[in-house]
Amino acid sequence: MEYVAKALAALPADLVEEAKKCFDGQDPAHDWQHNLRVLAMCERIGGEEGADMQVLRLAALLHDVGRAEERQTGECHAEISARVAGKWLRERGMDEERIARVQSAILAHRFRKERPPVTLEEKILFDADKLDSIGAIGVARVFAYTGVIGGPIQSDDPQQHTPFKEYDWKLQRIKDRLFTKTAQAIAQERHAFMVRFFAQWEREVKGLQ
Repeated sequence: MEYVAKALAALPADLVEEAKKCFDGQDPAHDWQHNLRVLAMCERIGGEEGADMQVLRLAALLHDVGRAEERQTGECHAEISARVAGKWLRERGMDEERIARVQSAILAHRFRKERPPVTLEEKILFDADKLDSIGAIGVARVFAYTGVIGGPIQSDDPQQHTPFKEYDWKLQRIKDRLFTKTAQAIAQERHAFMVRFFAQWEREVKGLQ
């Protein structure tokens, strides 16, 4: 069974449907398919690393449900997602200790100095989310997001956001920020592909290839 199908089969169907509604109209870099890819990667990494799969699957499913509200209010989507997760899981009778662990993983999936991932489940969700930012998918997402914000794919302005600048500033550093051995191994090939892509991109931009 594919990783995403396995994960979805283990989650409450009504919760999956409720989560899916939060992605209506979401930009293609952060849409439902991104959520499913993160869920699948959590399933793969979690199985190899020995995670609490109930906590991890729920955190992965709900980690981005606050993005639409973030666009409207400016509040961090991880904070919103954790709050919504608590509400939905209490409605379904989950005990507070597990709810707290799910919320903690959601809050830690965005790397901030005051809340780095600590538990295994937190580290895996962080890694899965970041893996979706590199490799072929990562390249597609950075170009898609540039289009969403109305940016150019190439610019000589050093202050202008472009896909290459995002790669140079952030994406090429991701593999060194991952926590789990499984994610680090997966990242190697994805990183290498991305490096090759942007190396050719630079040559083509300069008319050298």
